[in-house]
Amino acid sequence: MSPRRRSNPNAERRLHRGPAPAWRGNRVFYVAVEGEATEPDYLAMLNREFGSDHQFLIHPLYKRNGMTPTRVVAKALEQRDEVASGDGRVQLWALFDRDQHHEIPQAMRAARAGGVRVAFSHPSFDLWLLLHFTDVSGQQDGSSRIVHQKLRQCTGFETFDLHNDKSVSGPRAQALHGRYLDAVRRAKRLVDDCPSGACSASDGHVQSCDALRRDPSTDVWQLLVELGIAGR
Repeated sequence: MSPRRRSNPNAERRLHRGPAPAWRGNRVFYVAVEGEATEPDYLAMLNREFGSDHQFLIHPLYKRNGMTPTRVVAKALEQRDEVASGDGRVQLWALFDRDQHHEIPQAMRAARAGGVRVAFSHPSFDLWLLLHFTDVSGQQDGSSRIVHQKLRQCTGFETFDLHNDKSVSGPRAQALHGRYLDAVRRAKRLVDDCPSGACSASDGHVQSCDALRRDPSTDVWQLLVELGIAGR
């Protein structure tokens, strides 16, 4: 028997999980993400639940073992030719977290210069999941420990982040169903309460707002607005 070929652990992938709407006629979103499980699963779920009705197709771009924020932006920028030929129907997005990264300002600048929309989460994307169930307040200081503790109290997420399991499928995906607008509403409230004192969900973050001080916050809701799932 010939030896089994092993996949490259550093391979970067364009992922489709589950059925997706046909390409033709859809708006296309290339979304580069930091994580290898949670974000791709969530984006695939949006494709399944809303893609056909709202005429969009999300291409999650990720790398096994994850990427740094600057690498996430660079991965999104690899799709610039698609934007140029997409007749305004193609968008580039980068989803990355505060965690303990030291390159957030550089990633933000690179995204702005390259026309990549950023959905930044502080402390992590997992805050966005928690907002589907409850409000969140109080500084997290770059740690998701409290977020995970609270998330594990929610139906379907009792074992989230235990044994390295951060998938969003099966019972977890079912638990999120019907809660998307609640998450958007709560995330907008965090923008209105931004420590800068000058930001708002209606007008966005002001240029002088330091992303590292947006604690807690997540702008994933803006992606749902662009997809047409939520209103502005």
